[in-house]
Amino acid sequence: MQRQKTLKNSIEKLGVGLHSGVEVRLKLKPGEVGEGIIFVRTDLKGQPKIHATAANVTSTMRATTIEENGVKVFTIEHLMSALNACGIDNCEIELDAEEPPVLGGNSIDFFEMIQSVGIVEQAE
Repeated sequence: MQRQKTLKNSIEKLGVGLHSGVEVRLKLKPGEVGEGIIFVRTDLKGQPKIHATAANVTSTMRATTIEENGVKVFTIEHLMSALNACGIDNCEIELDAEEPPVLGGNSIDFFEMIQSVGIVEQAE
């Protein structure tokens, strides 16, 4: 039986969005069992959440965009790729802008972030 996985600890990075050019703080936090991958817009009132599901994909033109209840995040493909490569099922991703930082322009920086804090199996 394969168990769900999440991060062992939280980790934070500051950078600039590729398309927006806006400085952004990214925080990856352990997620609860069954929660999935959830983006939290800490820059908006009420800190709305966007679930990273296929149903919430609204565009794939030059970047993957997900949107829920009128709130969106975009250029998430490198971060999502790293989460998948690490086998992460549950993670809360806080952003204070609508785009994660570009970092090195690929998935490896996100992958290394995740590896640096460790991965844990969950109860389910």
